[in-house]
Amino acid sequence: MGCCLVGCVRFLFFQLWKLLLAALVAMIFARIDDYVERRHGTSNVGRAYRAYRGRGKKKPPSTPT
Repeated sequence: MGCCLVGCVRFLFFQLWKLLLAALVAMIFARIDDYVERRHGTSNVGRAYRAYRGRGKKKPPSTPT
């Protein structure tokens, strides 16, 4: 019983560690995104960055009126 419990605790610890690391990386990327947007918003770098960032977003289909 003790061996199984240690395995479960170790599994949970590593899963929580990965979750924490992923959240930290997401926060860092959000800060970098905000910095680039503020600092280079109207320059060529800012426009290129927005084009690169928005290239995967698809526009919703237009609805007929």
